[in-house]
Amino acid sequence: MRLDASCTPAFARHETFHPRYGWVKKAVDAVATDANVFNQDNAVVELGVGKNMVRSIRHWGASFKVIAMTKGDAPRASACGVTAFGEVLFGERGWDAYAEQLGTLWLLHWMLLAPRCNVPVWWLAFNEFSGIEFTDEQLEQFVIDRTRGWAEPHPSSIKKDVSCMLRMYAQGHSRASFDDAIDCPFRDLELVRPSSVTAGAYRFLVGEKPTLPPSIAAFACLDFLARVKAGANTVTVSRLATEPGAPGRVFRLSEAALLALLEEAASLHDDVEITQVAGVPQIVFAGEPAYVATELLRDYYRWTLGDGAVRFAGPLLVAGDEGLRVVSRAVGRLPVATP
Repeated sequence: MRLDASCTPAFARHETFHPRYGWVKKAVDAVATDANVFNQDNAVVELGVGKNMVRSIRHWGASFKVIAMTKGDAPRASACGVTAFGEVLFGERGWDAYAEQLGTLWLLHWMLLAPRCNVPVWWLAFNEFSGIEFTDEQLEQFVIDRTRGWAEPHPSSIKKDVSCMLRMYAQGHSRASFDDAIDCPFRDLELVRPSSVTAGAYRFLVGEKPTLPPSIAAFACLDFLARVKAGANTVTVSRLATEPGAPGRVFRLSEAALLALLEEAASLHDDVEITQVAGVPQIVFAGEPAYVATELLRDYYRWTLGDGAVRFAGPLLVAGDEGLRVVSRAVGRLPVATP
């Protein structure tokens, strides 16, 4: 995947706020009740946050693909709808409505970077930046160089994005406020840490991820295929581990670590199998990857969805695209998930 094929040229739309506990659920509930909630003068009252946080919640809700813009040319003026993914995970009876499971945070991390991605600095940092130990200035310069001729963002916007990303993921971030330190769920993924060698530097943690559920890893692999190569029913583990935009890059997994996760997932789900062709491991599955991925996630959360035809993997990004279900509790919704 290329940057221009994977990302929307959007920068610093988070208003300097990283996603907080409860914000994803707050975005889904607000939009399900009122599609125009983010355009209302009383949004600060309805959401119980400041004006800048209202814009940030809208940004993160759309970036995690739990809500989507439904009309209007200017994203900040558009109405919103809840996607099928947002409804089944964070709706009234969602599978993990308050993101209490660490697997849900891994899933949101994947959906954040899955195409089409609204945070290109995040995408570049995880998918194309080759540095393991780095400073924020080095990452900023890499983004500036990489986006030249594509979006030409202002350096101050890149600086804000890099700062937000590091505060979002880095355990023990030195510049984080007390509120940041206790209200940042994605640090529990342990993807980035401050360097233990160089003051002011950071380090990506590459290799095994003990808290990443095998089913979530397998879902991400099939979701990736559904977005970039619909119709395929086999892919090498090497491609899933190394290609920009693939789960191995997004989760910062080595090929061996990804293979171990997929082998465990295959032992849990009949729809997935790991085979060897000329000594090269590959994942094999029957059916469209988006639907197989949906079944994996339903099995993982051990819930059922009333409408078995609804899928929430694959491209669900733009209102009107095939596969997007925009819902509102005010005008009707998807069948509610039941145990």
